[in-house]
Amino acid sequence: MPNFDCIEKPLSRLFNVYGRFVTKNPYLFIVFPVLISGFFSLGFLTLEPITDAIYLFTPVGAPSKVERQIIHDLWPLTNGSYIPGRAVTQSREVQLTIRAKDDGNVLLKPYSEAIHRLDQFIQNRIRIIHDGRKYKYADLCLQWRNEGCPGAKHIQAISEFYQKGYNITYPTLKIGSFSGYIGSSLGGVAVGRDKSNRLVLASAKAWLLVYHLRFYPSDISYISGLWEKSFEAAMKEYKDPYLDITFFHSQSLAEELKRNADSLIPRFAFAFSILMAFSVLCSMATVSGTVYVDWVLSKPIVAVLGVCNAGMGIGTSIGLLSMAGFPYNDIVGVMPFLIVAVGVDNMFLMVAALRRTNRLHPPDIRLGECMSDAAISMFITSLTDAFSFGVGTITSIPAVQIFCVYTCGAMIVTFLYQITFFTAILGLFTRWESENRHCVFFQETISANDREYSSIFEKIFWLGSRADKKPQKESAASYFFQNWFAPILMQPVVKILTLVWYIVYVIFAIHGCLQIKEGLEPVNLLVEDSYAVPHYHVLENYFWQYGAVVQ
Repeated sequence: MPNFDCIEKPLSRLFNVYGRFVTKNPYLFIVFPVLISGFFSLGFLTLEPITDAIYLFTPVGAPSKVERQIIHDLWPLTNGSYIPGRAVTQSREVQLTIRAKDDGNVLLKPYSEAIHRLDQFIQNRIRIIHDGRKYKYADLCLQWRNEGCPGAKHIQAISEFYQKGYNITYPTLKIGSFSGYIGSSLGGVAVGRDKSNRLVLASAKAWLLVYHLRFYPSDISYISGLWEKSFEAAMKEYKDPYLDITFFHSQSLAEELKRNADSLIPRFAFAFSILMAFSVLCSMATVSGTVYVDWVLSKPIVAVLGVCNAGMGIGTSIGLLSMAGFPYNDIVGVMPFLIVAVGVDNMFLMVAALRRTNRLHPPDIRLGECMSDAAISMFITSLTDAFSFGVGTITSIPAVQIFCVYTCGAMIVTFLYQITFFTAILGLFTRWESENRHCVFFQETISANDREYSSIFEKIFWLGSRADKKPQKESAASYFFQNWFAPILMQPVVKILTLVWYIVYVIFAIHGCLQIKEGLEPVNLLVEDSYAVPHYHVLENYFWQYGAVVQ
């Protein structure tokens, strides 16, 4: 028979020797990881998240990025050269979509008048004070040959033409010698044909308004950003009896992405607490034949420190990469959920392996056996997980690349802490278990054999089992899987059913992969209650059928 354990056996022997060494020198392996974790966690102070959504979620070297930059370099949006409708950058701008509350035709007079009031409100009522000077839209807007701010004059003109019965050609408006593209400004359009068989505007459901602001030099860009924030606050309070309004500005996506990441913090704290409570509960053992807690075999503090071990790995990896100058984005906030889950799983592997050892053996022998048993599984799991995310680092999408680098690093660091810090903790508690000490207060417990002579308080809080020469009884879960589940699974009929079920699963998986829609919708990056979500929905439903005019 060929021998396939050429890697497993040497690793098992290595971890056995290593486990014994750690048991004899536990404090070294506790102090150094804690100090290293504390030092690198200072990297959080230098953390500077990247918030540019276009950079993060567009592939490196994507044609859209190259073409956008070429257009921006050749035809920059500078004051005097700005043409409304021809902008390809969103350096500083605000957008609004406007629909009738009754889903009516926005070209009719009540709605055009309401839009005019809104336009005047934006241009004249929204203002900020910076360094003692007042700024409103007219002071910050991009202009064409110093002819003033574009505003929404085109909306009033088109609405008046429509109300007077003129035929308005679509998507390019032609009136005499004047022509202008309106395909990207009107949404939900219904068209008819005139006597010349040209498409003419019959009705429309929505308008798109865009207000471009100056974004150069940097001090003016900063002031424009302040005006955008004032615009956001004002539009959240603005009400109109005729109009449904959605809005967006150049900072919205970055800010809402950060808000999305920030919303994970309380969830992570909750998940961390739940995992800790679950780990503590699962680490508790009872005295055989009773309902009393076995305060020698139970390991609640070990469970808590096992979860904290994962937290140390997360803090160290983020801090280390931040100190090294590696970029960070808020999507990395999802990573701790993965690391804690893997870390807790590995912790249970080690605790379970320790419980399978003979309590009569010395602590170093027990931990050596524990490590030779569990460390191989942990090593393979951590290696494959780190490799999977390591492969993700070669992607061309910066957000995915950054996430994979941080996750891969956290996987590796957490595993290193598990075979150092957590192994040393387990070694200490194994030594105290051999001395029959209480797992919380570290004082000698009352033997479970003497419980008949103990008080209720002692039975509840101070009983502990002693090492027994008789083999330990297997747990109910082990008994079920060994004596019921495995024999049933090995029956020929069950094998066939399992194979059929797996084939069905693979078919559905392949079908699902073929139905995957490529691309990333910005709306999927936002929290559900974001003010930008309705705006993206309106854009998708009404305005993304037509693009910008060909220059």
